[in-house]
Amino acid sequence: MVEVDLGPKSVAVVGAGLVGCLLGVYLRKHGFVVEFFESRRDPRLGMETGRSINLVITSRGINALTGLSEEVAEKIMAITTRVEGRTLHDKEGKTLYQSYGPDDTYCNFSVSRWELNCVLMTAAEDAGCKFHFNSPLQHIDIPSAKLYFYLMEGGSLFQKVVTATHVFGADGGGSRCRQANKGLNGEAGEDRGLPLGFGYKELTMPALEGGVPPAHKDSLHIWPRGTHFMMGLYNRDGSFTMTLYAPNKAEKEGDVAFGDIKTEEDVTALFQEHYADAMPLMPAYKEEFLTNPVGFLGTVFTKPWVHGEKFALIGDAAHAFTPFFGQGCNSGFEDVAIFHELLTDMQGGGELDMARLFQLYYEERKPNTDAIANMALDNFEEMMSKTADRRFQIEQDIQNELAALDASYKSRYVLITHSLLPYHLCQEAGVVQQTILTQLSEGLDDAANFDRALAKRLLEEHWKPFLTKHAITPARCHYSSKYYEK
Repeated sequence: MVEVDLGPKSVAVVGAGLVGCLLGVYLRKHGFVVEFFESRRDPRLGMETGRSINLVITSRGINALTGLSEEVAEKIMAITTRVEGRTLHDKEGKTLYQSYGPDDTYCNFSVSRWELNCVLMTAAEDAGCKFHFNSPLQHIDIPSAKLYFYLMEGGSLFQKVVTATHVFGADGGGSRCRQANKGLNGEAGEDRGLPLGFGYKELTMPALEGGVPPAHKDSLHIWPRGTHFMMGLYNRDGSFTMTLYAPNKAEKEGDVAFGDIKTEEDVTALFQEHYADAMPLMPAYKEEFLTNPVGFLGTVFTKPWVHGEKFALIGDAAHAFTPFFGQGCNSGFEDVAIFHELLTDMQGGGELDMARLFQLYYEERKPNTDAIANMALDNFEEMMSKTADRRFQIEQDIQNELAALDASYKSRYVLITHSLLPYHLCQEAGVVQQTILTQLSEGLDDAANFDRALAKRLLEEHWKPFLTKHAITPARCHYSSKYYEK
């Protein structure tokens, strides 16, 4: 057995993904010794294909990155592409474009998960963090902050025990750290996973000759089909990463489900019926569909995230949820930014009480990550079926008109992706807004005909009191960054 003590003011981070790496750089700024223990090989040795969904960086992610280092933020934003709205594709091949906001500064930024991980990992390494790859965690003793590994060296298996001052579990949705924490807390703890019952397959739409994009590159493309859908995001090489979402098992005969699509003929039939306009642009769709694995989709609710001064969960290990609001990495990056703010305040006030710090971090983040997890499930239904619904489309058009009518009005989507307003307030805002939109869209076949006098009255009756109640100023409703400007 090999025993290693990382020494005073040391942090062992289990998992070297996006959130863990960002956390490591911040912790180094605060003077901690940081070492990572990652089950995978070093991702910088080459990309693994087939499972990664392109990620989206929004206001919360940009805020965390720029707060860390303008140099790191520049490197990351340089590998992103702008997404200014969504284009809906119906079964007949007709398209409808919906902008994300009143102008093209209301954009998101698409990025390869692999590229982002590589940049952040190198930033952490440059900051002085140490990485141990191919080191899957076998056991963690949380009260003593001890990590146990079984490793191979020279053909021999040996046990390695690492002791740190503090441990962060950043090991993703299937977190061993979270499982150990639930075991420690017994009935008082929660580790509840809610499988969505849907999976996804990653496919590709290559660039045309000369690197020309096969579709509008500044848009998220969605093929809503009621019980399944496909979406596409542009890559810097001119291609699109396509993701097909469908149930794992059919609820009734005739439904599309991954479990029933087994042959090339099955795949061809699926695309001919539902995605015919995309077929000519996806020459490898059959091979990719049959080769690439079905990814898992689900939501994790767990409590508590922390244990005394020794242990905390962060990112997907604490709150994994479905990707349908593009907030997965953003919520994790916001975890890090909030932890950094709390740590900075506490260090400025004297002695560092890590137990208190961990508890404050948990109390701040738990209600907000629960809120975005539930809103992501709402957005799943929206992307799959509501986007094709005419009344929903009218309501989205009215949203933009309301923003022009009253500068204080920001849609729930804008609040989530273009502000730092806590997620739980964004969720509450969405309820208020739906009350307004339901009344304004009633009986309309064209958003241009909505009653503007009624709109002003409803905003005064419902929206303004909500803003006043929570002291929400215009500054809190919109996050500004140079990266939004073209």
